[in-house]
Amino acid sequence: MFKPLAVRFYLGLGAIAIFFIIMEMVVGRLFPSLFNISAAAFLTAGFTLTAFIALLIFFNGYHSDRGRSVFMTLIALGLKMVLCFVLALLFFLVFKNKSTGSVVLFFILYLAITVYVVLTFTGVLKKKSDLRNSA
Repeated sequence: MFKPLAVRFYLGLGAIAIFFIIMEMVVGRLFPSLFNISAAAFLTAGFTLTAFIALLIFFNGYHSDRGRSVFMTLIALGLKMVLCFVLALLFFLVFKNKSTGSVVLFFILYLAITVYVVLTFTGVLKKKSDLRNSA
C-alpha cells in the first residue's frame, strides 16, 4: 500500500489538491460572488479523499497476482464513482450549492481528479505489462 511507487502518486495527488485550494482562494478573493471558498475547500478535500481511497485500493491489488489486480482496479474505479456520487449529493442537495460557479467548480474538480486517477492507473498498469512482457 505504501510502497515507494505508490507514495509518489499519493504525493502527486496531494500537490494537485493544494494547487486547487490555492487557486480557489485566489479566484474566490478576486470574484467573491462566484462561489463559497469554504464549500470549495470541502469539495476539493472530498474529491482528494475519494481519489486517495481509490489509489489505496488500486495499489493494494497492484502487488498481487494478475486476476486480483484487475479485480482491485475495477473495485477502485467503482468505489471512486460511488463516493463521487455521494459527494455530489452532499454538495448540491445537503449544502444547497446551486449557483453556476459551484456547479462549474464541481465538474472542473471532478474531471481533474478523475483524469489524474485514470492516468495513474493506466501508467502503472502499462509499466507492469511492459515489465512482464520483457521478462
